[in-house]
Amino acid sequence: WEVYIGPSGGVISFAAYASLYAPRDVCEFSIDGVPQVIIATFSDDWETHQVAVGAGKHELKWKLIKNFAGLNKAIIDDVDVPSGYQGYVKIDGIKLEDNSVTHVVDEEVMVAAVGEAANTMPTTTVATTTTSKPITTTTTKATTTSTTTTTEEPTTTVAPTIAFVECPSDLFSVEGLPGCCVEDPSYLGDGACDPRAPYNTEECAFDLGDCCHETCNSDSAYGCKTKEGGEYGPFGFFCLDPRFGKMDEKKCQVENLEWIGDGGCDTAGGYNTPECGWDGGDCCEDTCDSEYAFYPCGANQAYVCMDPSVVNKETKSDSPFSFQDGFESGVFDPLHWDVDDGDAEWKIDDSKPAAEGNYYISARTGDISLDFGTAKLKHGIQSFGGGVLSFDIQALVQIPFDDLIIMIDDDVVAEFSSATTGWERQELDIPTGPHLVQWIHRKNPSNMLEADLKLFGYPDEGVTMIDNIAFQPS
Repeated sequence: WEVYIGPSGGVISFAAYASLYAPRDVCEFSIDGVPQVIIATFSDDWETHQVAVGAGKHELKWKLIKNFAGLNKAIIDDVDVPSGYQGYVKIDGIKLEDNSVTHVVDEEVMVAAVGEAANTMPTTTVATTTTSKPITTTTTKATTTSTTTTTEEPTTTVAPTIAFVECPSDLFSVEGLPGCCVEDPSYLGDGACDPRAPYNTEECAFDLGDCCHETCNSDSAYGCKTKEGGEYGPFGFFCLDPRFGKMDEKKCQVENLEWIGDGGCDTAGGYNTPECGWDGGDCCEDTCDSEYAFYPCGANQAYVCMDPSVVNKETKSDSPFSFQDGFESGVFDPLHWDVDDGDAEWKIDDSKPAAEGNYYISARTGDISLDFGTAKLKHGIQSFGGGVLSFDIQALVQIPFDDLIIMIDDDVVAEFSSATTGWERQELDIPTGPHLVQWIHRKNPSNMLEADLKLFGYPDEGVTMIDNIAFQPS
């Protein structure tokens, strides 16, 4: 309901009759997305609620929320509901008083049932000011005036701090979240992740959903998606909810938890580690979430992608540490090698003496049917501090018929255009970070015409052989 209030403000009032029980369900009344009244228990009778409204245009919303804390099904199923619980709320007698003008909406009773409610995470607080590193949140708690149908004087309450369990004297308990004791309940569910305990804990529904993209409520005060240059932040996403997060709270011991998931890749200080979810996904282009990131992904702090789930997919590599393969198993390990991205495949070979052992790998020009075709061998390396890649090679190639080039990412770092006299040991310097190394055997790399190639005479064979590939970190 959209309303317009005069310069002197006004009061919205309504009656509610509920058969609800948190954390299974609650009814939330909000003004401009900020909760003002939380109804989370049985009603003995119709209860009237009154809330002051400031001047200007406002949106009033009543929302029935199922499983408002986002708890797992097992926990919800263990909640014992009182006898007579039905899971609905009735709203009636909505009235807006604005100076001498009064609006009444009471033609019929509005009824909402839990079965029809959206299973979404709500907002339960309003926050007005935030400073950064470390994050602090200053809030103004909404107050509600509630009167029953008796002649008793109105009483004022603060939502949502009705205790289910006893908390220390300096902390408040939170309705619907048994065992959740916090200094300020208004920080919960405000759309800004408070990454530390006691807020970001299972008892407090992981800051009432604020710390994971999947559970953060976009209708909350901060809306989960604050951006650089705005009034608030920076906020990150230290997601500890086991349904969605990859963090290890005990092992992710970094100075600023707010930096995790903020869009900027933090390469020093232990952030870009599996325990910290690879900086909450910030360090890989595939996992940095630009929708929720406070800073533009990859703009101010370059990606240094170390997440194996991403690097493996792109480069077929799984280890930042030392590596060696002499191909004595007689097969390619698919975790490390990609051999089929070309016009012909590299093969395990023993037709000639190996540099060491019995086997080596080879690519032959005769297996490439197309002129200007290739046989590509790919290996991914992810290195925290760089290192040296070494290998034995015997290249029996001759330009213009064939050659071999070696690439690191998009740069050609070595080229063999004529036959070597035997096995030679080669070394390549590998920079810090994830890199893709390719050995590319090329047929007719200049794409010369057949008639022109005949002028050079054909070599006996065109083959590249490689053995004993090893990476040693610095």
